[in-house]
Amino acid sequence: MKNKTTGFDVLSDGDQFDVVVIGGGINGISVFRELALQGVKVGLVEKDDFCSKASAAPSRMIHGGLRYLENGEFSLVREALFERNRLLDNAPHLVAPLQTTIPIYSTWSGMFDGLLKFLKLKDRPSQRGSIVIKLGLTMYDWFTKRDQLMPAHKMHGAATTHRRWPLMGDKVRSSATYFDAWISSPERLAIELIREGIEAGGIAVNYTEVTKFNGEKLTISPRNSDQEIEISSQHIVNATGAWVDVTNGALMAPSQYMQGTKGSHIIVDNPQLLDELDGNMLFYENSEGRVCILFPYFGKVLIGSTDIPVSNPDAVRCTDEEIDYILSSLSGVLPHLEVSRQQIVYKFCGVRPLPSVNTSTTGQIPRSHSIKCDQNGNSKIYSLIGGKWTTFRAFGEEVADELLASLKKSRKISTRQRAIGGGNHYPRSESEQQRYLSKLTERYPHYSTFQLDVWFKRYGTECEALLSWLEGAQDKPLQTLANYTVGEISYILEHEFVTSTLDVLLRRTSIAIEGKLSTKVFDEISQLVTDYFDWSEAKQNSDREYAQQFLLNHHGVSIGQTSVITSSPAVSPTKIIENEQLVNGEEYVFNQ
Repeated sequence: MKNKTTGFDVLSDGDQFDVVVIGGGINGISVFRELALQGVKVGLVEKDDFCSKASAAPSRMIHGGLRYLENGEFSLVREALFERNRLLDNAPHLVAPLQTTIPIYSTWSGMFDGLLKFLKLKDRPSQRGSIVIKLGLTMYDWFTKRDQLMPAHKMHGAATTHRRWPLMGDKVRSSATYFDAWISSPERLAIELIREGIEAGGIAVNYTEVTKFNGEKLTISPRNSDQEIEISSQHIVNATGAWVDVTNGALMAPSQYMQGTKGSHIIVDNPQLLDELDGNMLFYENSEGRVCILFPYFGKVLIGSTDIPVSNPDAVRCTDEEIDYILSSLSGVLPHLEVSRQQIVYKFCGVRPLPSVNTSTTGQIPRSHSIKCDQNGNSKIYSLIGGKWTTFRAFGEEVADELLASLKKSRKISTRQRAIGGGNHYPRSESEQQRYLSKLTERYPHYSTFQLDVWFKRYGTECEALLSWLEGAQDKPLQTLANYTVGEISYILEHEFVTSTLDVLLRRTSIAIEGKLSTKVFDEISQLVTDYFDWSEAKQNSDREYAQQFLLNHHGVSIGQTSVITSSPAVSPTKIIENEQLVNGEEYVFNQ
């Protein structure tokens, strides 16, 4: 997995695969991993970076989907809760329990409306009272009664609620608490899954585009390159998310399977809000009954989200109107707290790959996943519809089993209880973690206990691979970020399929989303990337300019002075346009 030569160079013209997966988001990665572990010759082709686009823009929650109960999606909630618990078991270095509080404004509100919504006789959300919330949380607990990893829910009266949440408005009459989970770095988990698939014999390439398909062979080419080769397979998985129909058009199998909605989030640096949360998440409703969330995230607070229909997934970004909506909703539940736009350190949005159905609101669109199979020539094309971050493993397993049946192969390995990356042999209790860190300190005395603890929290037991690779090197902290080192960034560049500065800042590390990206940090990382690839000054400038403009346009992060988008060495520029994302004001701003 050396990075001096790109992943594309491991392919040869005429290579034949049992399965080719197009799309390196979390669902495509999951299918790739599942098949590789079964000994299937599988290739993964992603036109951008792995786990970019929608897979890089989730709410960071790993949850069962409490609100999906109103739509009658009981099987989805049951599956999501099972998969939530599997991730708590299999990826404890990145996924952790999250105590959640629901503010409640009445007792009976929403009881009749919830029944009408369940029966498809009502399509608008409405506020839920304590009875409706109690019923939902009881069902939530019941679904996990044989797999209970966390405490059952509790209901709290007004006095207890306001004692715990002094900034809540007087309209809040009671509250409920329950547990879900959150993921600190979904992009890192995706890289670990890819590496596992590659180690099992699969081939995965990023920044590589499918340019042609003739019913038998796929022509693929690295981005911004004239080089191209042909590979073939009779089983093609279209895992391109909101772009499924576009990809099927290129594969000569036109479809109308998808309708995307975008969800936007902001991250704010507000110490008072962070103190109020005290490690908890708020899962709250605005006045129309639409659901929002906020919870602590790397010393800041993540707040979201919106649910807006979009026709062009390439053009989406978090708009000023959405920020106004999010902040207004927050003021409804915490009226004694002020959050200003100046406290926003990062914003992001992604397009949910939802099925094309006829509904009055986006909240009614099913969140479950499905597989559509089409034939083109000798090849079967499997389109992946829907899917959530929480259920990626189950979706990948389902797709893999269908492909294994078509290939007349048997499953060799189950991934249900299989640890992921840094979750392997992870010490669970605090005392076990202290003993683990003590052993690391004995083996690597030239690193401080602080630095070893940072790496353990960041990579789990995968920190040992980093430390082994760094042994004997003259490592030192970054000048601009004390908890990252030069050697650590070099390891990422060498082993994790990086092609640009943005890859490092947005997906291989959490530097940008943590709100730690200053001009000095950007300059230092940019120089390390340039030195590693031995870029010319012109190529470095191109990479820097594209990264600066992308960070500004997509994440509201200003690094130096930028004006127009230029193409990067690895990525063709995305055209950023202003389009009307809100229809009739708040009409199409719905639940998370």
